[in-house]
Amino acid sequence: MGKIKSYTLYLAKETVDNFEILFSKNARERIDSGDVISSKSSEFGEEAIIYLFDNPIKTPSWLPDVRNIFEGVSDAKSKTTSAVIIFRQAGRIFITPFGYGWQYIDDTKVETDFGLYVVINSLDDRKVQRIDRNHLGEAIKGVSQSAFLRNLQSFGVDEALDLVRRISGRVEDENDLYTLSGAKSLKISREMVLSDLPLIAEESLERFISKDYQSTAFRIIDKVRYITDKSLVTELNENAVSKIKSGSNNFELSLPERFEEDVVYYGMQGPGYKKLLPDLLMSDYREALGNRIDSIDTATIKKHYVYAEFNNEASVIKKWSILKALVGSLVFNNKLYAINEGEWYRLDQQYKELVDDSFEKLKENWGKDPLPIQTEYSDDTKKIGYESEASYNKRCATEYNQICLDGKILEVSGMQYSRFETCDLLDLTGKRLIHVKISSRKSSVLSHFFKQGTNSAKIMKTIPEARRILIEKVHSLENKTIARRLENALGDSMEGWKIEYHIVDAPRKDNIFKIPFFSRITLLEESRNIKSMGLDVSIRFIPFPKINNGHLDT
Repeated sequence: MGKIKSYTLYLAKETVDNFEILFSKNARERIDSGDVISSKSSEFGEEAIIYLFDNPIKTPSWLPDVRNIFEGVSDAKSKTTSAVIIFRQAGRIFITPFGYGWQYIDDTKVETDFGLYVVINSLDDRKVQRIDRNHLGEAIKGVSQSAFLRNLQSFGVDEALDLVRRISGRVEDENDLYTLSGAKSLKISREMVLSDLPLIAEESLERFISKDYQSTAFRIIDKVRYITDKSLVTELNENAVSKIKSGSNNFELSLPERFEEDVVYYGMQGPGYKKLLPDLLMSDYREALGNRIDSIDTATIKKHYVYAEFNNEASVIKKWSILKALVGSLVFNNKLYAINEGEWYRLDQQYKELVDDSFEKLKENWGKDPLPIQTEYSDDTKKIGYESEASYNKRCATEYNQICLDGKILEVSGMQYSRFETCDLLDLTGKRLIHVKISSRKSSVLSHFFKQGTNSAKIMKTIPEARRILIEKVHSLENKTIARRLENALGDSMEGWKIEYHIVDAPRKDNIFKIPFFSRITLLEESRNIKSMGLDVSIRFIPFPKINNGHLDT
């Protein structure tokens, strides 16, 4: 049996036809100065050059700390040498780094999904070992790994909610067994020698351009793709700035992180805007810029900030760049892209239409105007805000003869994750569990909000003990008669009950209520889960009141 070796391959973009342009600026300067040894070969692919990067001898960075603790450790110096082989095969250019050679490659000149697509066209989707993913709905990056081969779906990659960044697994050919791991680059571990690499690269190129994966579970990768191509990201940022300058409603501002505390007010830093605002709106940013809006560029939206003060004793203020606060989408080169928390994604148009259509079907109008949220001013009238969710929920409970369960945590002993909040408002007459959230601009907050509704519904639907504890809680809050009514209404199966999400927000420019696209993805998935339990589900919007005689236009 031969020795198993590992090599990494990058594929240059089709537009690249010069070896040295594949290097970073720093690496090219070293090459031009004669600091890098290079050697050509005609026996490795169609043509090849190796570049050797010799680094100075120096003391390892960790050694001084070690010597402070351990006596008798002598001084030591080390020297690292890295290399990069660039070769042409099958009409394309490939790169293979050794040591730290990958650091010298210009990321903007290589295919960003080469390794990923080679792997998904090589692996059996039932035999996946590891997935690096980014969950859209909650903006959580993570890794799923198994010591055993598993089905793709068992990793939780469903409905494109999990963006696959890297996949690893074993490939079984007739006479070979090897491991592949792919993202931007492709890592191959198998019995081979270096001279085998050009033919392996040619085979990998065929798999990169193949569409075989579209007949497997890996087809979900095409629904939503995370953009890692730096040059494309630059172009998308520039296009987003153009949309902001033109006054189009492609983009809004949102709070990019999830916080438990309510926001007291928002502000802007950079455009010289002194007003403190109750909500985060693109129209306010445009107003703050005034005539200067024509001169903004990508650097501007990286330097300008929005900030928020939170409702806690420390009066904590957090700030984010305008770029990171952007949510929205645009069409570029006939492809649809969306931005969320400063990162860009390519969307499948049909999938977007499915998500949007499902959202519209879940929206429900009011029979009469809902109870408005109250505007609050600071003592000096400089800060404008809205009452807290807790305050609003209490007023709704009184107004509509509902039971306020906001902050009432129930606990079911012996159950994993036993503590939960049933809902904010319980409508006994209408058989509704109502969840309330102020503002729909925070993607990760809303995604968490929708999942809370599903988790509560599942516990109430499937665990009789949870229903009993809720009845006892209502008895303690109200009276025996109402608790008895609740018991009868819940029954053994919660037949006829409904989960409702109420969101307080301002409409967009077209007077339509929306939520960020990635939250719409989560809502679609969670609504399916709720309906699968035999429960109904809908979403309603409560408009913010007008301020200073002007509608909160977005």
